[in-house]
Amino acid sequence: MNNITNTKVYLAISGALILLFILIILIPFSKKTPTQDNGNTPTSQPLPTSVEINPTTSSVKNTDSIPAAFTGAAEETIPQQIIDAASQKKDLLQKVPLNLSTFSIDFDYGQDKFVVTLKDPKEQAQKEFESWRTTNYTGLNTQQFLLK
Repeated sequence: MNNITNTKVYLAISGALILLFILIILIPFSKKTPTQDNGNTPTSQPLPTSVEINPTTSSVKNTDSIPAAFTGAAEETIPQQIIDAASQKKDLLQKVPLNLSTFSIDFDYGQDKFVVTLKDPKEQAQKEFESWRTTNYTGLNTQQFLLK
Protein backbone atom coordinates (compact mmCIF):
# COMPACT_ATOMS: atom_id res chain seq x y z
CA MET A 1 0.00 0.00 0.00
CA ASN A 2 2.83 2.35 0.85
CA ASN A 3 4.48 1.56 -2.50
CA ILE A 4 1.36 2.66 -4.43
CA THR A 5 1.19 6.01 -2.66
CA ASN A 6 4.88 6.65 -3.36
CA THR A 7 4.27 5.98 -7.06
CA LYS A 8 1.34 8.41 -7.10
CA VAL A 9 3.48 11.12 -5.48
CA TYR A 10 6.28 10.59 -8.02
CA LEU A 11 3.81 10.74 -10.91
CA ALA A 12 2.23 13.95 -9.55
CA ILE A 13 5.62 15.64 -9.11
CA SER A 14 6.73 14.51 -12.61
CA GLY A 15 3.51 15.81 -14.16
CA ALA A 16 3.87 19.17 -12.41
CA LEU A 17 7.50 19.50 -13.59
CA ILE A 18 6.54 18.66 -17.17
CA LEU A 19 3.73 21.22 -17.08
CA LEU A 20 6.10 23.85 -15.65
CA PHE A 21 8.70 23.05 -18.31
CA ILE A 22 6.12 23.45 -21.11
CA LEU A 23 4.98 26.80 -19.70
CA ILE A 24 8.57 28.06 -19.46
CA ILE A 25 9.11 27.19 -23.12
CA LEU A 26 5.79 28.56 -24.45
CA ILE A 27 5.54 31.87 -22.55
CA PRO A 28 8.50 33.62 -24.29
CA PHE A 29 7.15 32.60 -27.70
CA SER A 30 3.64 33.87 -27.10
CA LYS A 31 2.75 36.71 -29.41
CA LYS A 32 2.52 40.07 -27.74
CA THR A 33 0.42 42.78 -29.29
CA PRO A 34 2.46 45.93 -29.87
CA THR A 35 1.34 48.95 -27.96
CA GLN A 36 0.89 52.11 -29.95
CA ASP A 37 2.59 55.14 -28.54
CA ASN A 38 1.52 58.50 -29.92
CA GLY A 39 4.76 60.14 -28.80
CA ASN A 40 7.86 60.53 -30.92
CA THR A 41 8.06 58.08 -33.74
CA PRO A 42 11.41 56.80 -34.94
CA THR A 43 11.01 58.61 -38.26
CA SER A 44 10.86 62.01 -36.58
CA GLN A 45 14.25 61.46 -34.94
CA PRO A 46 17.36 62.45 -36.94
CA LEU A 47 19.34 59.50 -38.17
CA PRO A 48 23.02 59.33 -37.21
CA THR A 49 24.02 59.11 -40.86
CA SER A 50 22.21 62.32 -41.72
CA VAL A 51 24.34 64.44 -39.38
CA GLU A 52 27.21 66.15 -41.18
CA ILE A 53 30.43 65.53 -39.28
CA ASN A 54 32.94 67.53 -41.32
CA PRO A 55 31.40 70.65 -42.82
CA THR A 56 32.75 71.86 -46.17
CA THR A 57 33.70 75.20 -44.65
CA SER A 58 36.50 73.59 -42.66
CA SER A 59 39.83 75.38 -42.67
CA VAL A 60 41.80 72.12 -42.98
CA LYS A 61 42.12 70.78 -46.53
CA ASN A 62 43.30 67.26 -47.28
CA THR A 63 44.18 67.90 -50.91
CA ASP A 64 47.93 67.77 -50.33
CA SER A 65 49.18 64.24 -50.83
CA ILE A 66 52.71 62.98 -50.55
CA PRO A 67 53.72 60.28 -53.04
CA ALA A 68 55.30 57.19 -51.55
CA ALA A 69 58.93 56.91 -52.58
CA PHE A 70 59.58 53.56 -50.92
CA THR A 71 56.86 51.07 -50.07
CA GLY A 72 59.08 48.37 -48.59
CA ALA A 73 58.45 45.92 -51.41
CA ALA A 74 61.51 44.31 -52.91
CA GLU A 75 61.14 44.63 -56.65
CA GLU A 76 63.44 41.96 -57.89
CA THR A 77 63.31 40.25 -61.25
CA ILE A 78 63.30 36.49 -61.11
CA PRO A 79 65.79 34.76 -63.42
CA GLN A 80 64.28 32.83 -66.32
CA GLN A 81 66.02 29.64 -65.19
CA ILE A 82 64.08 29.64 -61.90
CA ILE A 83 60.81 30.36 -63.71
CA ASP A 84 61.43 27.46 -66.10
CA ALA A 85 62.29 25.10 -63.22
CA ALA A 86 59.13 26.07 -61.35
CA SER A 87 56.92 25.56 -64.40
CA GLN A 88 58.51 22.18 -65.14
CA LYS A 89 58.05 21.11 -61.51
CA LYS A 90 54.40 22.16 -61.65
CA ASP A 91 53.94 20.28 -64.91
CA LEU A 92 55.44 17.09 -63.48
CA LEU A 93 53.41 17.47 -60.27
CA GLN A 94 50.24 17.45 -62.33
CA LYS A 95 51.28 14.17 -63.96
CA VAL A 96 52.25 12.18 -60.84
CA PRO A 97 51.87 9.33 -60.10
CA LEU A 98 53.59 8.55 -63.37
CA ASN A 99 54.17 4.86 -64.20
CA LEU A 100 56.52 4.04 -67.05
CA SER A 101 57.91 0.69 -68.15
CA THR A 102 61.21 0.86 -66.20
CA PHE A 103 60.43 3.36 -63.40
CA SER A 104 57.61 5.16 -61.64
CA ILE A 105 57.52 8.68 -60.19
CA ASP A 106 55.56 10.02 -57.23
CA PHE A 107 55.93 13.14 -55.08
CA ASP A 108 56.82 13.34 -51.37
CA TYR A 109 55.36 16.56 -49.99
CA GLY A 110 57.24 16.19 -46.70
CA GLN A 111 60.61 16.36 -48.43
CA ASP A 112 59.40 18.41 -51.43
CA LYS A 113 61.04 15.95 -53.82
CA PHE A 114 60.01 13.50 -56.50
CA VAL A 115 60.40 9.84 -55.53
CA VAL A 116 61.60 7.64 -58.39
CA THR A 117 61.10 3.91 -57.93
CA LEU A 118 63.36 1.98 -60.29
CA LYS A 119 62.34 -1.44 -61.58
CA ASP A 120 64.74 -4.32 -62.23
CA PRO A 121 67.36 -4.15 -63.69
CA LYS A 122 68.15 -1.02 -61.70
CA GLU A 123 71.18 0.14 -63.73
CA GLN A 124 69.22 0.03 -66.98
CA ALA A 125 66.22 1.76 -65.36
CA GLN A 126 68.43 4.51 -63.91
CA LYS A 127 69.99 5.20 -67.31
CA GLU A 128 66.54 5.40 -68.92
CA PHE A 129 65.33 7.71 -66.15
CA GLU A 130 68.29 10.06 -66.61
CA SER A 131 67.77 10.22 -70.35
CA TRP A 132 64.04 10.81 -69.83
CA ARG A 133 64.74 13.59 -67.31
CA THR A 134 67.27 15.37 -69.53
CA THR A 135 64.93 15.10 -72.51
CA ASN A 136 61.70 16.25 -70.84
CA TYR A 137 62.64 18.19 -67.69
CA THR A 138 65.96 19.94 -68.16
CA GLY A 139 65.12 22.61 -65.56
CA LEU A 140 64.86 20.05 -62.75
CA ASN A 141 68.22 18.99 -61.35
CA THR A 142 69.09 15.64 -59.78
CA GLN A 143 68.56 17.00 -56.24
CA GLN A 144 64.83 17.22 -56.95
CA PHE A 145 64.61 13.41 -57.31
CA LEU A 146 65.06 10.60 -54.76
CA LEU A 147 66.01 7.30 -56.34
CA LYS A 148 64.79 4.08 -54.73
